[in-house]
Amino acid sequence: MVKEQVYDTPRLDTGQRTELLRRAYAAWFKGGGKEMPNAERSGVKVRLRLVYVVLHGAAGVLVVYRVRPDNLALRAMKRWPESVGK
Repeated sequence: MVKEQVYDTPRLDTGQRTELLRRAYAAWFKGGGKEMPNAERSGVKVRLRLVYVVLHGAAGVLVVYRVRPDNLALRAMKRWPESVGK
């Protein structure tokens, strides 16, 4: 029987939050995103011990990336929790 790995919520300092946001911007444009994300509304959010990077555009949420707690990798979400998109 395989034991599940459980990771604590990463404690991110300002530099790590800035780096995650920079990487999210790069992933957005590399993936073919045309609209420029709004820098004032975009950011890193923690909900229910999970970390997300949310990029907002003029019309609303462009994309939400889930941050893996073990290696801080980003993964684009098709559906995200409603509280994250606000």
